[in-house]
Amino acid sequence: MSFKLDHVHIVSENVDEMSSFFQDLFLAKVLSYDENLKGAPNTVVEFGGLRVFIRGVRPGEDPDAFSPELVQGLDHFGLEVENVEESANILRARGAKFIVEPEASGVGGRMIAFICGPENVRIELCQKK
Repeated sequence: MSFKLDHVHIVSENVDEMSSFFQDLFLAKVLSYDENLKGAPNTVVEFGGLRVFIRGVRPGEDPDAFSPELVQGLDHFGLEVENVEESANILRARGAKFIVEPEASGVGGRMIAFICGPENVRIELCQKK
């Protein structure tokens, strides 16, 4: 048996803003949009072979992404890039906000950087050694 990543799923207060974030920074393409799927807007964007499902908050839900800086559960997702510093410069020009600038502090001393997106979604850029 083998496994392959199918998608990352994000619950968002503002689906359009979150979708625009991925489109603007990573040049993601919108694969689908449904204004009301099971009570909330939903969209799927794709870039670099990764699909990101973005679902709005449903009636009666009260998510809170802003209280603690780190929470139990998913902390971030990482994107492999050939060169973190070059990628950071391109993404910064597209409006990315870095919470960790490129540095050799990743596992085994590899280059990494962290972007903070809408609603504290954290994305790591990872450069293989």
